[in-house]
Amino acid sequence: MKIEDLLDDLIKFNTVNDLENKKIIDYLEKYLKEIGFKTEYKSKCLVMSYGENPILSFIGHTDVVSVSNDWKYPPFKLTKEEDKLIGRGVCDMKGGIAAFLYALKEIDLKKLKRGIRVCFTYDEEEGFKGIKELVSKKIDFCDYSIVGEPTDNYPCIGSKGLLEYELTFRGTAVHSSKPIPNESSNENSILFLNELLKLNKVFQKEKCNLFEVPYNTINIGTINGGTNICTTSDLTKVLLGFRITKKSEDIDYIKSRIEKLVNKYPKVEYKILNEIKPFYNEDAIIDFYEKITNRQRKPFFGVSEASFINNNRLILGPGPITAHENNEYIYVSSLMETVDIYKKIIDKICM
Repeated sequence: MKIEDLLDDLIKFNTVNDLENKKIIDYLEKYLKEIGFKTEYKSKCLVMSYGENPILSFIGHTDVVSVSNDWKYPPFKLTKEEDKLIGRGVCDMKGGIAAFLYALKEIDLKKLKRGIRVCFTYDEEEGFKGIKELVSKKIDFCDYSIVGEPTDNYPCIGSKGLLEYELTFRGTAVHSSKPIPNESSNENSILFLNELLKLNKVFQKEKCNLFEVPYNTINIGTINGGTNICTTSDLTKVLLGFRITKKSEDIDYIKSRIEKLVNKYPKVEYKILNEIKPFYNEDAIIDFYEKITNRQRKPFFGVSEASFINNNRLILGPGPITAHENNEYIYVSSLMETVDIYKKIIDKICM
C-alpha cells in the first residue's frame, strides 16, 4: 500500500464532529493488529502497543473541522495534483497519522528494544475530550511522545497556555429613557472589560522571545447582550481568552485579577472553560530533533494535546500548515519526509 492510499482511506471517513469515529477507530485497530499491535484501551479513543515496556508514544486526533461550501475539491476523497495532496484533514492531522502508521510498516518492529504505544483521540477540535479521557484513565504516554500536528516538519517543543472564561452579566430591562444606575448588563460588561484590558500594559512589560507575539495576550471573543436600542440590557454574555507565554504562575495572577473584578461588579458570574498550562521542552534530545529535521526548534502555533501530558513531548507533522483552510493540503514530499523523521526517532529511542 502506498502512503497516498493509506491517507485516502483515512480521509474517506467523515470525522467532522466525530461523525464516523467508530469506523475510523475500527480501521486503525485492524491496521495495527495486522502488524502485531495489541489493543489496550478502546472507546471513542484507541490505545494500542507493540513490544515490552513502551518508551515512545504517538498521539493523534482523528476528528476534523467542518467543511464550507467554498471547497473546489471533494473534501472526503484524496485529490492529488502534482506534489499536492488535498482533502479535509490531510494537514490537521490525518497526514501525521498516516506518516506514523506508514513508518511502523517500514521498520522491523522485531528489532525494538523498547516498545511503542499509539494513542488516537477524538474531539480535539472542540473540547479535547479524547485526550482528557485518556488522562483520566491514567494511560501511560511513555517517556517520550510525538504529537503529529502539522508543523511543516519543524520540531515544535512547546506552546502557550490557555485560560478561557465565559462571563455572564445580569441587569434590569427598563425603557432607556429611565435607566437604573448600574443595572445595564451591557454597560457593566464594558466597564469590567475596560478594567481588565489594563492587563495588556502589565503583560507587555515582560517578553518571552520564544514566540512571535512575545507576551501574554487577551482576546474578547464574543459579546452578546441586549434586545433593542430602546431597552437597557438585562443579560450579557462574554467569551474571553488569554494566551500565556511561559510562566504558569501568570494563570493564577490572571485568575486573582478577575476575582477582584467580580467582587467589584457583583452581578457578574463566571465559568472557566479551559485552563491549560504552557510548556517548553528543553531536553537534550531536542538537539537530535534539530539535526534530523535540519530545522531549528520552535514553539507550536496553538494549543495541542501535548499540553495535557507531562513527559518529553515533541509536536511534529507534515506541511505546509493549511489547517482549517478550504482545500486543505500538504505536499507529498513533506509527508515522506515526516515518515523518514519518525523512523529516525523510533530508531533513536526504541532500537
